[in-house]
Amino acid sequence: MLDGFRSLSQTWVAKVVLALITVPFALFGLEYYLRQGGEGGTVLKVDGVAISQSEFRDALRNQQQQMQNAGGADSPALRYEAMNALVNRQLLLEYAADHHLTIPDQLLVDEISRVDVFQENGKFSQSRYEQVLRAQGMTPAQFEKRLRADLKLQLEQESLTTTAWVPEQSLDAFLKLDGQIRAVSTATLSSSQFLGEVKLADDAVRKYYQAHPDEFRIPEQISIQYVTLAADQLAAGVTVLPEELRKAYADPANQSRWTGQEMRRARHILLTVPSGASPAQRQSIKQHAQQLLTRLQAHPEQFAAVAKAESQDPGSANQGGDLGFFARGTMTPPFEKAVFALKKGEFSGPIETDFGYHVIQVTDIHEAKHLSLEEVTPQLTAEIRRQKASQKFSEEADAFTTLVYEQSGSLQPAADKFHLTLQTASGISKDQKTGIWSNPKLQQALFSTAVIKDHRNTPAIEVAPGLLVAARVTMDQAATLKPLEQATPAIEQRLEAQQAAVLARRAGEEKLKELQAGQADSSLTWSGERLLTRQQAYGGGLPPAVVTPAFRVGERHLPGYAGASTPDGDFILVRVTQIQPGRTDEPAARKEAETGLTRAYGDEAMEEFMAALRQKATIQVVDKSVLGEIPQH
Repeated sequence: MLDGFRSLSQTWVAKVVLALITVPFALFGLEYYLRQGGEGGTVLKVDGVAISQSEFRDALRNQQQQMQNAGGADSPALRYEAMNALVNRQLLLEYAADHHLTIPDQLLVDEISRVDVFQENGKFSQSRYEQVLRAQGMTPAQFEKRLRADLKLQLEQESLTTTAWVPEQSLDAFLKLDGQIRAVSTATLSSSQFLGEVKLADDAVRKYYQAHPDEFRIPEQISIQYVTLAADQLAAGVTVLPEELRKAYADPANQSRWTGQEMRRARHILLTVPSGASPAQRQSIKQHAQQLLTRLQAHPEQFAAVAKAESQDPGSANQGGDLGFFARGTMTPPFEKAVFALKKGEFSGPIETDFGYHVIQVTDIHEAKHLSLEEVTPQLTAEIRRQKASQKFSEEADAFTTLVYEQSGSLQPAADKFHLTLQTASGISKDQKTGIWSNPKLQQALFSTAVIKDHRNTPAIEVAPGLLVAARVTMDQAATLKPLEQATPAIEQRLEAQQAAVLARRAGEEKLKELQAGQADSSLTWSGERLLTRQQAYGGGLPPAVVTPAFRVGERHLPGYAGASTPDGDFILVRVTQIQPGRTDEPAARKEAETGLTRAYGDEAMEEFMAALRQKATIQVVDKSVLGEIPQH
């Protein structure tokens, strides 16, 4: 449990992400609560506790960082998720308080003192600690209160998610099913071979045209003139001074960046231990590993060949046991401890881990290297240039926004003042799906009455971090309906394809019944037989439409047959001739499956726990405007 604390606090503190840490639980509907009026400065209340607009902005920013969503600032779904996370957080904090859950002071002190950014000369520095927090606008008391709260949340979450237990029978059943291998082949009835049998009614095209007018509607489209103010553009004119580089390089907060990690390359031979092995069996496997170690110490040139023949690690055996370069913290602890205790060329073993017994040889070592100022200058220059450009962008963004608004009859004044190029675009519609024109705020502004009818500039709108756009409409083309004559060829092709698909499905289903009844069909051309797991089938081994039917074929009567129509109208028959259950005796796969199932059970328990807390809670959304359009479920 303390490892979980350390993982959370080190990540959170070391990066000085002094924003709200949200809890990634399942979303719950808020529609029921959207019935209340507004109060200034408060976004929502949870059991009477007010959550401010500032907290909501922090939560939204954190969601954007997690999703790496450049356009997320205006996404209703992301705002909705941020608000749900705030509700989850408050309910968990209330639960912790009700059950007197506390974080010991010593644990808090230990976690903070380990963080590099708070250290000088390898030791925790109180002055450095206060300096870093002050730069983020926080006091130590505020920071420690927030960190203590987040550790409580971690404890609550881990108390449910890490105590789930997967029964051995369930694990065996999962592995047998998940790793199941089926021998399959397919035969395709193409819809195109039935096109000659299709005959459309004389009025079919006209009826379809009249019944589906929206398919032939050409939406309203506009042509525009626009300018962009981008932080990236400003970066080109930014100068980075030598003294700025030296100062950034010497900053204690950056020192850990300049010292790379020691990397080691190793190869190994793994002898796995079957589940439930007796002490005698384990000893026999260990003795065999010792014999391999003795042999390889005498003949190291045989390592690759022996690994290919003896190693039971499917990921490295074919590479002669080579694991490539890795740093500390990558491998399981006993294995890593052995590797980093060896010199280049030395052997170790047998080393026991959860996977079995290992024979190890270190083949190369890259020592940790401290990078010089000259070596990091390109990286630092780019970082400082971005920082200065971002600052300059913030300063000019206000002036740009004001000028575009005050000179609303033209974009030329803004282009002249900020040395920007007037650009044009055409064919923009309300259902634009790509590019900056798909931004909801910009679309709303472009198709507003003030912009189209009154010929005004749009406001300056931030369509992505560091990118402002202002535009004006130069031409507006109203929505029209494509004439029937122009639409006829496409309609005929669609109707013929639909009817051909129906004929293919009927023929396919008839042949499937015959095959399942034991009647052979010499007219079918079957593909070559392939051995596929379910993952391989979904990964392209079979057409997606028949994967599920193929893996539903029972194993009592083989060969078995199944079939399904594809989205493009073909009908695919699949034949299953052999079914092999997945293996349950591979330690690595077993451990991975157990970890995944445990996590799934734990997440489900956490979701049920949160649902129970919400049933008792009083949740009131005070400021509905921050959500925009509420996602539909």
